[in-house]
Amino acid sequence: MPPSSPRLIGRDETLRALDRLLAEVRQHQFAGVIVVDGQAGVGKTTVAVTWAHRVKDRFPDGVFFIDLHGHAADVTPLDPNEVLEDFLRVLGIQPADIPSGVERRAAQLRTLLDGTRTLIVLDNTAEEGQVRPLIPAARECLVLVTSRKRLSGLAIHHDARCVTVAALDPGDGLVLLREVVGADRVDAEAEAAETIVRFCGGLPLAVRVAAERVAAHPHLTLDALATELSSMDRRLDALSPHHGDDTVRAVFSWTYRALPHDEARLFRLIGLHPGTAFSREAAAALSGLPPTTAERLLERLVAVHLVDEIGPRRYRQHDLLKAYSAERAHVEDSEKSRSAANLRLLDWYLHTAYLAAYALSSHRSNPDLDPPTEGVPSGPEAFTYDEALAWYDSELSNLVAAGQRAADVGLHTHAWKLPVGMWDYLYLRKHWTAWITGHTAGLAAAQAGGDRFGTAWVLNNLANAHRERRHVDLAREQLRLALSLRREIGDRTGQAWTLTATGFLELEFGLADRAARLFTEAVELFGQVSDLHGEATALASLGEAHRVLGDADIALRYLGRALELKRAAGDRYGEGFCLVKLGATYQVMGQHAEALHHFDLALTARARIGDRWGQAEALLGMGHSHLATGDTDHADAAWHEALTIFDELGDPHAAEVRAQLDVLPVPAQRQEIAYPVGPSSDHL
Repeated sequence: MPPSSPRLIGRDETLRALDRLLAEVRQHQFAGVIVVDGQAGVGKTTVAVTWAHRVKDRFPDGVFFIDLHGHAADVTPLDPNEVLEDFLRVLGIQPADIPSGVERRAAQLRTLLDGTRTLIVLDNTAEEGQVRPLIPAARECLVLVTSRKRLSGLAIHHDARCVTVAALDPGDGLVLLREVVGADRVDAEAEAAETIVRFCGGLPLAVRVAAERVAAHPHLTLDALATELSSMDRRLDALSPHHGDDTVRAVFSWTYRALPHDEARLFRLIGLHPGTAFSREAAAALSGLPPTTAERLLERLVAVHLVDEIGPRRYRQHDLLKAYSAERAHVEDSEKSRSAANLRLLDWYLHTAYLAAYALSSHRSNPDLDPPTEGVPSGPEAFTYDEALAWYDSELSNLVAAGQRAADVGLHTHAWKLPVGMWDYLYLRKHWTAWITGHTAGLAAAQAGGDRFGTAWVLNNLANAHRERRHVDLAREQLRLALSLRREIGDRTGQAWTLTATGFLELEFGLADRAARLFTEAVELFGQVSDLHGEATALASLGEAHRVLGDADIALRYLGRALELKRAAGDRYGEGFCLVKLGATYQVMGQHAEALHHFDLALTARARIGDRWGQAEALLGMGHSHLATGDTDHADAAWHEALTIFDELGDPHAAEVRAQLDVLPVPAQRQEIAYPVGPSSDHL
């Protein structure tokens, strides 16, 4: 959760009301739901988070916090299906085992939280439909919701208890003003201070912004500022589409008009950012300024509470402030200026994403990029592997939003190249929603732009996602379309990748002979275009197909050659894949010493890149070879280690391993074997 507020002014009774509601819901036989509602800027999130910190010790099994973006400017409210995917991943479910569809995911969440004491805080909710799938069944769990709406449907269907956060009374507003401005100044101009508080409508956000404006200018009188605010309030009444927004807009305008030119321009432009949080570099791209200059201006905006700093060189705005920023940009900046800012931002995300992709997989080719437009800040010279993963982790939602923004403004090439460049990250992380959502927007953009090359590439990537989600018919149709397009335009490299992807699909569903033919054709095409990375992937897959067909000698030949190519290219993921398949091949040949050697090498290779599932796969194979040689103690040790990982990931293979362990003789003393262990899935 965000940090708790050190001191809440005027909220003691609201916190006591929440305490009473918690006592009430604990008497039920199902999960409690408490809704904290109130108008924009009244401090709902601050109240909810502060109270949640006070009671979190009563929920020892964990706390979830998520901003549902229900009322964020220019940001689509989060789909509960996406939220459920994130929750299930945090709870250790392997991405491939997360079901599709809201109802099935909600059922899995209820199962996982059954019998736990877990607190779920759902901030900034738009409507009941965002919340209902996220409510567990366990009576010891609690769901705390904040919303601008009453959400009476939750009270009707889930017996939710509701508490409204009221505006501060004038006395508490003066206390807050006095804390920021200083008691002497407020007491010296008491009437003007009361006027300021009255125009702020009792909203803590507005009072704090106004107070900071006063505190920053010790030579300005409160009386002059109260007069200015009154004038702004009347002038902006006609611009207020929602009840209550006029007060906040007036306060924002008052502070905004006092900004120097450069700070005001940056404030407007960050309202165009398509996400909710942004980095110093993203702000620099929007403004066309050097990152150090943008950071200095951001620090000044933070000082007057127009921007919040949420981490090292990372920022966000309250949704009301973001709406106001965007409004000012559309009023004061020309369409040409806004378009240029959008292009710089999208160029920065695109080029940085491709730089990070190179760190994850330097041997893989991506589409060519045009040089970035003038004013785009340069990124680092290179990312390390871990830096690239961390950057993608922090920017994932922004990258998806940037792709959609590119599609919306007609930058079709950006819209499809952004998700395509994220391939290696998405394949490793298995962020299904981001993978499918981003590529679906990219597909529409490529088609709208008449780009057959881009359309085929996106179709191929989408098909891989749908194959792993077991959407077989859709994957097969998308691969058919991709192959047809790639043949039309003579893209032999693309044809080879689509043939390989189709082979994966056939092999996964038991059609090894058909898969072998597809992989063979792909190997030939990759050879024609001298793509060693692609050739190695197709060769390894061909070897696996021959192992399934019972042709072990042929499988060894193909896998051995693939391993040589993968190692030469520095493809650590591919090296681990080849090694474990080689181990499985030696195993079916009865050569268990060789099998164990290759499983051990695979285990080390996969530990180096933090591939936890791959480690468990290698350990599982090791256990079978140990058992085949009569070494039940080592089989027991390997399978228990595999079971630990599968359980950690929530993978259904755990049940199979347990069944194997159940029939294995219990060793007199369990072996303690120092298997190499890579970073956990959380680290990845």
